Amino acid sequence: MPPKISLVSDSYPERLSQGQQPLKKRSLLPVSLTWMLTVPFILQVVVVVGLVGYLSHRNGQRSVENLTNQLMSEVGQRVDQKLTSYLAAPQIANKMVRDAVLRGDLSMDFSSTSTRREQYLWQQMQLFENLAWISLGSEQGDSLGITRPEETKELQISSSNRSTEYFGNYYEVNSKGQRSTLLRVERPVFDPRTRPWYKAAIEAQKPVWTKVYSGFTNGRIFIAASEPLYDRTGKLLGVSGIDVSLLALQKFLAETHVSANSEVFLMEKSGMLVASSSQERPFVTNGSSQPQRLAAKDSKTPSIGFTTNFLQEKFGDLHNIRQHQFLSFQIKGQKQFVQVQPFSQGQGLDWVIAIVVPEADVMAQIRAGTTTTVGLCLLALLAVILLNFLISRWLARPILSLHQASQKITRGDFSQQPIPRGVKELAALSDSFGLMSQEIQQSRQELEEYSRSLEQKVSDRTEELQAEVKKRAVAEASLRKANQELSDLAYIDGLTQIANRRQFDDRLRQEWYRLQREQTSLSIILCDVDYFKQYNDTYGHQVGDQCLRLLAVAISAAARRAADLPARYGGEEFVVILPNTPLIGAVQVAKMIQERVANLILSHKSSPVSKQVTLSLGVVTLIPNDEHDIESLLAEVDRLLYQAKTTGRNRIVSKDLSPAATL
Repeated sequence: MPPKISLVSDSYPERLSQGQQPLKKRSLLPVSLTWMLTVPFILQVVVVVGLVGYLSHRNGQRSVENLTNQLMSEVGQRVDQKLTSYLAAPQIANKMVRDAVLRGDLSMDFSSTSTRREQYLWQQMQLFENLAWISLGSEQGDSLGITRPEETKELQISSSNRSTEYFGNYYEVNSKGQRSTLLRVERPVFDPRTRPWYKAAIEAQKPVWTKVYSGFTNGRIFIAASEPLYDRTGKLLGVSGIDVSLLALQKFLAETHVSANSEVFLMEKSGMLVASSSQERPFVTNGSSQPQRLAAKDSKTPSIGFTTNFLQEKFGDLHNIRQHQFLSFQIKGQKQFVQVQPFSQGQGLDWVIAIVVPEADVMAQIRAGTTTTVGLCLLALLAVILLNFLISRWLARPILSLHQASQKITRGDFSQQPIPRGVKELAALSDSFGLMSQEIQQSRQELEEYSRSLEQKVSDRTEELQAEVKKRAVAEASLRKANQELSDLAYIDGLTQIANRRQFDDRLRQEWYRLQREQTSLSIILCDVDYFKQYNDTYGHQVGDQCLRLLAVAISAAARRAADLPARYGGEEFVVILPNTPLIGAVQVAKMIQERVANLILSHKSSPVSKQVTLSLGVVTLIPNDEHDIESLLAEVDRLLYQAKTTGRNRIVSKDLSPAATL
């Protein structure tokens, strides 16, 4: 018979009877199970909740800052686009006035009334609705202008010359652009040569933007694009000044907000205020009769003044602001987000766009949410402490019962079998060893089945991911195609559906450098529709637009090579790039253009040259070299076109600028 196995050695009762203590291992610092379960868990909860709350606050703060920067960037783009479109009209109007003077359509002799001259100015004001004044001043001190009063928006003609004793006479304008009723006579004597727009153009001797200046009418603030006017001999005739009111910009900025207390303002790089969302006037009287410009740092709007001081301290000089930047600073302990970007239109106009947003505007909800979160975390922590204490006490009781039973076993008492109550896992502890082998075997089988199932899931998921990758590849290809179509639209003229000025400039620059390397000929043809203004006046602008579309088709048909690029140069002017083409070939293309235009048989009964629409063409050829540049090439072909127009129109004037041709 096999020996009986006892859980307690035979000598154990003897040691007890002799007074020997059983071997025990005690911890240095006995700790209650309740505290062991409660304290670490509470510490973990405190650390996790605190860390999550802090990271949540920081992430929320960064997200709000990023969102604020995005909003400021969008507002800055809208302001930049508004300024670009708003200030483009005066420059275009000046060019049209200059061209009209050179053509002889607009006389600068104001000694007599000219209905045609006044109607021309009236048409320009009708065309550009944001213009406040179109002023013409002669070297003799005569002036003629047309204005759009801010109050009524009804156009008025202003005339000042010897016949009016140089007092400003203002007239109503009828529906045909002609003066009618005399409205008022303004005194004292008006001399255009003393006005900022006149003096700025004379001083610069080229197109220029004036500084911001105050108008005669109280409250009106202007900036003008002015240009000196010369006849064909180069004699100075006078100055054209196109004024725009800054009140419209003030209103636009006032409607452009990032937050409740944000400010958007414009200032010159000299530090003078131009316009702001607070609608503060950029002029102050200071008790003097003549208004003085207001420096942005002296603004009565605190955020504008503090922001300007900050920018001047950071950059030293506002002229050092050359790119879009995000900054931050503090006003009386309150953090402010700032976006600053330069804005330049050339011709002396150099501004800064500044947007300032108080952090309090965008962080108020984050801070309120943080306070609520902290309060809820504290309540949750108290609830967790109480619940964990009760659970630990409930768990400690059956474990203590097991401990007491184990003590009896060590003394040889096997009569008591501990049966813990209330906790299923502790109740199963007494028979878990007998089932351990079976459970391990069963667990292994389940693990293998789970492994196979997991492999199948991984395979299925891999197929899904591959399908998703293919789908995204198709979507990306579609997106690239859409982007290419958008790029094509940016390079196509909307009216004629041929290349626009932007595509022409890019292609000319590419061909110039390519042909400079290859040392082969580059030819340019510049075309202008003869007497197109009279054509529009006779047949209307819709027929005129159709005429330009037909001409674009004819010119494109003449420039047949893949490398040739016909484009709309501007208005009624077209241009053709002919790479690798000598002068004789370019002239042949120009003749083909004339022939195809003639075949259109477009009637033009107002043309002194022909009863059909005709073109004047300038052709220039050169091999790109260091002695010339793109600007001189365009200037030369423009000169040749002008020569064709001045020598009778409906003809071709050509020139070869290549070194071999000039020898």
